[in-house]
Amino acid sequence: MRKIFLACPYSHADQEVVNARFVACNEVAATIIESGNLVFSQVTMSHPINLAFTHTEKSQVGKRWAPVDAVFMAAMEELIIVDLPGWDQSAGIQREIEFFKARNQRVSLWSDVKDEFPLQA
Repeated sequence: MRKIFLACPYSHADQEVVNARFVACNEVAATIIESGNLVFSQVTMSHPINLAFTHTEKSQVGKRWAPVDAVFMAAMEELIIVDLPGWDQSAGIQREIEFFKARNQRVSLWSDVKDEFPLQA
């Protein structure tokens, strides 16, 4: 059983893009779970909470999540990145890549590994 930290681009000026990224991330997380593996999906967890933030400016949201992400990254064994447009420009994803590479753990793009997650009955 694989223990996966799922990263996905999130922030965008257009709220429809943010919501589409949230939905796409959830779909990938569901696929990973249905394949019998474990996943922590950061965007799945953070998006509803971000909508409830009342004392955090949008520009500070990433800083709020960094220590939370660190706890979950330490518990996971590999990083998979949902490679939607903009993933390679995300400062958060770059931080996550550096974390996993520093621990000599696998870092993959979803488009490269999605076939490794067949549905289990």
